[in-house]
Amino acid sequence: MRLFAAALLTAVLASCAGSGVRGTAVGDAPWEPAPGLPGMMTASQYGDPAVGPYQVLIKFPAGMVVQPHYHKVDEFATVVSGSVIFGQGDTLDDVKAVEVGAGGYVSIPAGVAHWAKCKTEAVIARFGNGPRELTSCGPDKPAPGKGAGVKAVQSRDVPWEASDLAPGAASCFPYGDPKTGPHMLRIRFPAGITRPPHWHSADECVTVLSGRLILGQGEKVDEAKGTALAAGGTFIVPKTLPHWLVTKEDSTFVVFVSGARDIVYVNPADDPKNRK
Repeated sequence: MRLFAAALLTAVLASCAGSGVRGTAVGDAPWEPAPGLPGMMTASQYGDPAVGPYQVLIKFPAGMVVQPHYHKVDEFATVVSGSVIFGQGDTLDDVKAVEVGAGGYVSIPAGVAHWAKCKTEAVIARFGNGPRELTSCGPDKPAPGKGAGVKAVQSRDVPWEASDLAPGAASCFPYGDPKTGPHMLRIRFPAGITRPPHWHSADECVTVLSGRLILGQGEKVDEAKGTALAAGGTFIVPKTLPHWLVTKEDSTFVVFVSGARDIVYVNPADDPKNRK
C-alpha cells in the first residue's frame, strides 16, 4: 500500500510539471472593457467565457446602472468590495431591489430578468455555468424565466456550518452540487491556521473576501515560497497539484470548483477522517 501511495504521488507531481498555483492581487488583475456592459471593466479569473464554465471579476464604476437583462445559464455573483443593488424584473424598480454588501452573494437562475446598479465603485466575482452572453429585456420583450427568482444573501446571513477542515473553521455550499460539480464553496478560517499539503481532482479558483492568507504549492509547507494575498486577490490551483494554505488573519474566501469535491492529503495522517 505504501509503495502504491508513493507511486500515485509521484505520478501526480509529474502531471503538474509546468503548471502551478497562480496568485493575482486585485490591482494586478488583467482588466479590460466588459463585453455588452459599456463603462464597466472585467478580468478573467478562470475558464473560457466563450465556452464556460468560467469566472470573472467585474468592476462597477460609481453610479453605474445595468439595464434589465437575462442570461441563458445560471449566474452566481459574490460582492468582493463595495456594494451592488440587485433587482429582479423587466423594469427598474428600487422597491423590489436589495443592496448587497461586500461578502454577500446573489444567485440568478437562467432566464430570469434582473438588473443592477451601484452608488460607489464595486467589484464582484461572477460565475457562469456556460457561454457568456447577455440578452436585453423589457415590458415589450419579457425574459423567459419562470418560477424561482433572484436570491440575495448578505454576509451576515451566510448559512455557515462547522467544518473539519481546521479548528474553528466553517463552510457552506452556496451554489451547485459538490457531489458532481461545478460548485461554489465558501470557507471561513481563523488566523493561524495551516492547511497541510493536499490536492483535488478538479481545478479551483479561490477569491479572498477578507483577511490575508498565503497559498503555495508543493509537498511541504514553505511560506517563503508561497504567495500572500488580501481581499480581492485570486488564486488559481490546477487539479491534482499538491498545495497548502496558511492564514495570517481571520480569513473568508469563496472557491469555484470545476468538478466534484474531494481532498487527497499528501500525508494521509493529515486527513481529519484518519484522526478520528
